[in-house]
Amino acid sequence: MDIASEGPNAGATEQRAVITGGSRGIGFAVARRLVANGAKVLLVARDPATLEAAVGILNQIRPGSAAGLPCRVDGQERTARLIVDNALRQWGRVNLLLNAAGGATVASVLDAPWDVWRSDFEVKFWGYLSLLRAVMPAFREAGGGVAVNILGVAGKDPSVRLPIASAINGALRNVTKVLADVGAADAIRIVNVNPGATETDLLPDMARGTARLLGRDPAVVLAEMRANAPFGRLPAADDIAECVLFLMSSHASFITGTSIDVDEGVHRGPA
Repeated sequence: MDIASEGPNAGATEQRAVITGGSRGIGFAVARRLVANGAKVLLVARDPATLEAAVGILNQIRPGSAAGLPCRVDGQERTARLIVDNALRQWGRVNLLLNAAGGATVASVLDAPWDVWRSDFEVKFWGYLSLLRAVMPAFREAGGGVAVNILGVAGKDPSVRLPIASAINGALRNVTKVLADVGAADAIRIVNVNPGATETDLLPDMARGTARLLGRDPAVVLAEMRANAPFGRLPAADDIAECVLFLMSSHASFITGTSIDVDEGVHRGPA
């Protein structure tokens, strides 16, 4: 697949990407495919050891294709600028962004501590928004670009078990629509991807959170999540990555300002 921005001469080997949450899960699955297609990527993640291992794997696939920046996405403008500036120093330009940091805390809307609300909003809402704002000038300089945000179906189908994620993802759906409108004249596309339950290392955490909330056995909850998957299995990170790569490619040139559900149809609202 030709991973391309909207610039007239953009091709797979010219892509330069920033990927937050890039050392594992969906972020790493996307990074691996981009590198295999000839792109260069800056991975951003909190844990230096995990990040170093991820960068090493990518550079085995294509030497010199990956760099890492140990950093917590905290929603601060200075942090977002640091990340984008680092990528510009590494690669000379940036024309792809994947916002994939953070997860979804299982909690009660009445009992979830305020510090959990604040922390989740810092990483995901303010983190995503700050990166989008910081990268827009680099996209313009590159002649166009594509940003993909990993959200979740709770943003359109609010969940009593995911009240914080429901609020964050709902807010991001709206502000990224506005950003897509602003960026359209500069060949900048912004698209959200909404996974449902996915086979990453965050899935057991969600099962444990659900079990605590319901007073159940985490192993049983996890088994039920897998057994109840409409297609007979939950999607893997690679399945979500395939959708992201399509959205980053020239094949999706007219897709912007919207959200794509990759959830086996589990959301209950209209399509």
